[in-house]
Amino acid sequence: MPSIANAGAVCAILAAGSSTRAGTDKITADLGGQPVLAWSLASAIASGAFSRIVVVVRPDAARGPIESIVRSRAPEATVVAGGETRTQSSWAALAAAPDADVLAIHDSARPFVPPSLFTRCVEIARAEGSAVAGLPLADTVRRANEAGVAIEEVSREGLWSAQTPQAFQREVLERARKAAADRSFGDDAAAVRAAGLPVRMVLGERRNLKITTMEDLAYARELVAKGLVGVPALQIR
Repeated sequence: MPSIANAGAVCAILAAGSSTRAGTDKITADLGGQPVLAWSLASAIASGAFSRIVVVVRPDAARGPIESIVRSRAPEATVVAGGETRTQSSWAALAAAPDADVLAIHDSARPFVPPSLFTRCVEIARAEGSAVAGLPLADTVRRANEAGVAIEEVSREGLWSAQTPQAFQREVLERARKAAADRSFGDDAAAVRAAGLPVRMVLGERRNLKITTMEDLAYARELVAKGLVGVPALQIR
């Protein structure tokens, strides 16, 4: 159950991608005996930070298996159709959560998000308007030309690699949606910044990796096999 402080927070899990780069449906792929999507569901529920969960699925026939995963593990979750872009799917989640004072948007392809990160982002967003998980860049960054020849080294000071969850007060997202019109963005933080609104970065987790390719999926499975991440305790109903 959500705490009183987080009673108006809703978690939106985006599972409407095509998974083309992974060469398979990464959301339904097996990860430690559970579909990848089940891990995010389990973490959001375990956080106790949300009054309810919205899962955004594909607006076509391929949504069936994903919806089945949700219904069998979190029957009270709201399942809605997304759009052709990530931004459209985020706006679909916003429309499906009219009761939310804070909406935390999370990519289902990040299965190892810890419950504590959901809680922290919700708390900071409620206080400051936004909270975007991420990590300060630690590697040297270089700009190269089309031939792959290094041109210059870019200062990494102040640079972050964005993750999810990305949590925002409802008013912030509504203003971003209005300003965005038909434009699409790489993530929700970019839409908010494009509206001229500030975005608060929050220290994320290195284990909160994103599964994009088959190599990523293999690495995630290796982490599970070695016991470096816990298998979600979310049972099929």
